Amino acid sequence: MERLITYQNAVNGGAWREVAQDIVAVPFWRPEFCREVIAAADLLNEFKPYGPDVEKNSAPGQELRIHRISPRFAENYERHVQDYIYPIIRKHWWPITIGKVRMPFLVRYSGDTQTSMDPHHDSSLVSMVVRLNDEYTGGMLTFPRQSWNTTGIEVGEAILFPGKVTHVHWVSPLTSGVRYVMTGWFADASTEPHDAVVAS
Repeated sequence: MERLITYQNAVNGGAWREVAQDIVAVPFWRPEFCREVIAAADLLNEFKPYGPDVEKNSAPGQELRIHRISPRFAENYERHVQDYIYPIIRKHWWPITIGKVRMPFLVRYSGDTQTSMDPHHDSSLVSMVVRLNDEYTGGMLTFPRQSWNTTGIEVGEAILFPGKVTHVHWVSPLTSGVRYVMTGWFADASTEPHDAVVAS
């Protein structure tokens, strides 16, 4: 747990690449660090649908905000994103500038809770999804307009994509195992998502 809180041996550097139209894959966390994140989240066992998403019927998932694991972990994540992810976003989608963010959250898919997610787009300028494990079948994040899904994405690798109309996405049905991902939303500096900087 101490390694997770201090973000020790978390970072997985490497070259980023465009894997589909306006979808960028970025090495983000080491696979062993992803396992520690999952273990801490399961120990906390607070996955639940996010209330405002349920009220707005906007594809709610079994979610856990990462600050619930540890505020220090969330702070270290934020520094990592600012130092590493923001420059990629600014370069690939120039000239946008990043503003406030929604508190990053883990999503858990399992046979006894939620096995898929309906088609939707995010309330973000750019979204990031990190694959945390691969001990499952099905459950692929799918982008119909780009004719692409996350089949080839490695554990610890993040994908970045525009959150709104051009990149509608869904999660195909999970057929076995348990799938974990982490999601972060980035807003334009001049606007913000409907629930920006949510930490509840």
